[in-house]
Amino acid sequence: MTWAAPHCETVTATVELPGSKSLTNRYLVLAALGDKPTTIHHPLVARDTELMAGALEALGAAIERSDDDTVWTVHPGAFRGGRVDCGLAGTVMRFIPPLAAFASEPVTFDGDPAARVRPMSAIVGALRDLGVQVDAASYDGAPVLPITVRGTGEVSGGQLEIDASASSQFVSALLLAAPRMTRGLDLRHVGGTLPSQPHIDMTVTVLREAGIDVVAEPTRWIVTPGIPRLPDVTIEPDLSNAGAFLAAAMVTGGSVSVPRWPEHTTQPGDAYRQIFADMGGHVSLDDGVLSVTGPQQLVPYDADMNDVGELVPTVAAVAAFAPGTSRLRNIGQLRGHETNRLAAIVTELGKVGVPAREEGDDLVITGTPTRAAVIESYDDHRMATFGAILGLRIPGIRVTNIDTTAKTLPGFANMWTAAFGEACDHEA
Repeated sequence: MTWAAPHCETVTATVELPGSKSLTNRYLVLAALGDKPTTIHHPLVARDTELMAGALEALGAAIERSDDDTVWTVHPGAFRGGRVDCGLAGTVMRFIPPLAAFASEPVTFDGDPAARVRPMSAIVGALRDLGVQVDAASYDGAPVLPITVRGTGEVSGGQLEIDASASSQFVSALLLAAPRMTRGLDLRHVGGTLPSQPHIDMTVTVLREAGIDVVAEPTRWIVTPGIPRLPDVTIEPDLSNAGAFLAAAMVTGGSVSVPRWPEHTTQPGDAYRQIFADMGGHVSLDDGVLSVTGPQQLVPYDADMNDVGELVPTVAAVAAFAPGTSRLRNIGQLRGHETNRLAAIVTELGKVGVPAREEGDDLVITGTPTRAAVIESYDDHRMATFGAILGLRIPGIRVTNIDTTAKTLPGFANMWTAAFGEACDHEA
């Protein structure tokens, strides 16, 4: 099945977004590691967070939900053995195995077929270095799902070195589990460039909110042992999910506003403010409302995006309409996401007539598009919204499996159509 992407001349909309996946899942993990109930207001209710909730409940936590699902209360419990469905959620497949080391019985992890090729070496190796027995499948000689963690109920901790150059989630996973290690954790990254530093900063921030002492250096983190005790928390809107809607303003020369945009945040999606200003947009943040108005002509973008790799598909879709050449640099880690996003973007832009290529770990794009096509989503939510953005300017774009957006934004297609309403042509 394919979805006919609406084609719009100019969009004008105000878009209310659900909560941040990254924050929701980090708070869920720390709440489950605590010793008292924690209430989370406005969590994201989407596939990735449901998988995280299910994983924690499989280990022994209980999650009580309000009737309208806007309030979740996490009740910690003793960790036990079981089976965890990771789906295609990187946070689940990386964050939960270190917690399984505290379980008294084996915990087995598996997920969607595409999850079985996502990198797991750093987590598997780290747990083994910490004295935890881990059985893992192999893909191209490296550990992948399914894995079984054979915990003994406790982990000593201490000094640990890992190579997290494939994903910052490896660092966050170990930092989140570190407070419950007997000696805490002195963690060092010893590999190449560390991607997505803002996500690590987010992890450090939520640990400190829970009363955990963390010393953070660029490639070293020292976590003092303790019991996480979070206050009641309210989840910020998901700024990464805002990207597609803000991009709609950019590519059509329209205007989109997003309420409740935080003045200060650890979310990488906040970088859209500067990125879209650099690409010619007018960007303002007033009284918690972020507004983006697109320019008459987009400006090509050239920047290092290693820290904000998850924003690349959206920025690439906007760059497709910018006359000239854009270069999105230092983003090799995207090859290990839900799909190989570098290869996927090059392939799909080629379908619409946009020259694009990989140069090492850079993505080079020369706008502008010339024809309609069916855009493959690769079961990747960011590639699905990438296709929707292209469709705003290219009549006749269709996107496969648009419902894969439910991973982080359930009902995206309906939100997209409702936001832009009569401004769009809707092909049958």
